[in-house]
Amino acid sequence: MGFSDRLRAWLKGESKRSSASPQMREGSKEAVAELEAFARSRAGVEAFLEPKTTLYSTTVLLIADDGEYLRRPVADRGQAASLCDELNIPLYDARKVGYPQRMRDYDQGRAPRRVELSELPPWPGEEPTGPEDGPPPPPVPPSEDPAGEHPHLRSGQPPTDAAEGASGGGDPDAEPDEGNDAPDEQR
Repeated sequence: MGFSDRLRAWLKGESKRSSASPQMREGSKEAVAELEAFARSRAGVEAFLEPKTTLYSTTVLLIADDGEYLRRPVADRGQAASLCDELNIPLYDARKVGYPQRMRDYDQGRAPRRVELSELPPWPGEEPTGPEDGPPPPPVPPSEDPAGEHPHLRSGQPPTDAAEGASGGGDPDAEPDEGNDAPDEQR
């Protein structure tokens, strides 16, 4: 294939090779098999797509919940996306989101802190099963009171006024004093 043939193919949008070499396909199949085995054998796996560089091809980095990771080459973004769809794991672009801290902790030998189920708060919407499972219910507002009246009126006792108790005159039928600021109807 001469220079003019390559130039004509490039102008038409064709690549030099129509398909990947057999070695690349086999290597990719082995890499995909290793990625699948890693993802199926560990919990909380997430995938990070690493872009092609001058030295390395496009790679997928799988990181488990404890920080253990595996990096393998893939053909392109489409292959990485189909692999993640098949394994039901999220795929992130490493250029945009970076790498999680747990991966760096794993490299430094730090063990992850595991959260026990008893340390978690109850799931939203779950009903408490007993009195110790949550706060008491809120008080019933007077407008929704089943008896239709306030608690002090149900007891048959008139409400007590702090001002009456302080002046000493607790007689509700007594006339107000002249110096008192009572409403005009009572004067």
